[in-house]
Amino acid sequence: MASFSGPHQPTPKDASIVTSAPRRRFRTAVIGLTSLAVAGVGTVALTTSAVADPNDLASVRERMEQVSDQVDELYHEAEVANERYLQAQEQHAAATQELASAQAAVERQKQKVAEMTASMGGFAAAAYRQGVIDPTLQLVLSEDPDSALAESTMMDAFADQQSASLEKIAAERTALAQREAGVQEQAALLEQLEADMAEQKQAIDAKTAEAESVLSSLQSREREILAEVEAERQRQVAAQASRDQARQAPTATAAQPTPELPPVPASGRGAAAVAFALAQIGDAYAAGGTGPNAWDCSGLTQGSWRAAGVSIPRTSQSQFYGLPRVSMNDLQPGDIIGYYSGLSHVGIYIGNGQIVHSSRPGRPVSIAGLYSMPVMGAVRPG
Repeated sequence: MASFSGPHQPTPKDASIVTSAPRRRFRTAVIGLTSLAVAGVGTVALTTSAVADPNDLASVRERMEQVSDQVDELYHEAEVANERYLQAQEQHAAATQELASAQAAVERQKQKVAEMTASMGGFAAAAYRQGVIDPTLQLVLSEDPDSALAESTMMDAFADQQSASLEKIAAERTALAQREAGVQEQAALLEQLEADMAEQKQAIDAKTAEAESVLSSLQSREREILAEVEAERQRQVAAQASRDQARQAPTATAAQPTPELPPVPASGRGAAAVAFALAQIGDAYAAGGTGPNAWDCSGLTQGSWRAAGVSIPRTSQSQFYGLPRVSMNDLQPGDIIGYYSGLSHVGIYIGNGQIVHSSRPGRPVSIAGLYSMPVMGAVRPG
């Protein structure tokens, strides 16, 4: 993490690796080091305990390591909430279309029932005008029994036709009632999805506000040391990525430095996706961001592959589970890497053991080590 003058100041555009795996051990209370006071939704104030000597470099550094863990975890939780928000948003869009379709079907069904009912009304009116009476009585009273019998047969057929029409109308009315019930269910689903979206948006804002409150509470010396802690962790991640790359490719050496911007493959859609992603380095992170100047993680992967002419799903989970899986031993530039057990984060593999991704607020789109976060697997669009 770069040195902060405020909670939103990004790291330099040319920073090489800016993300490290969130460390969940921050949940263990740090007695005598920090205390969190929650006031309202998403408001956290960090105060330094008087037990620790602020002039003791080791003590301050230890506190800043805890702060780094805490902030990483809060931002990760915000990203998880963002993923859930995007999923609810996708479901809401689909449900809205289904509701419109169901409403149109109801209107068509109403028109059909009205037309059939009107037609039956015409049959009844015609029979009344013609003075239709019971066929048996008509046969008895008729001066021409043969003619009356023929007319009776015709009236039986007419009655059968009316009965069949009534049955059709009843069936269509039942279908109409079912469609109207479907519309009500779809409307209720939309209402629930809107509530879910509002809840997840609140969670995003709350976790982000907590992290920013922690950062804004730091003194200038603490911020300097926090930046040093982050830089050291980045170097460790880079070294680990180099070792991982060496294990995957025996001809590579762990001591060989990892270039910040590896060469883009010469051709293919993966090359186009990588080129687009690299061009966004320095852009801001934004929950729900799909460009052109701010992105969330899956927004960047989707935008990169869209630039390559391939349409992929919007969310991290739908990308990971909806695209063909590939082995981690067979990665190619452009592959999408899924991270964390809940598949809450994705990045684009750019070769040489590195990814480009949009990680979290306060950090721009940047390059990170392939294994700088818990890897769940890889998929290959197009």
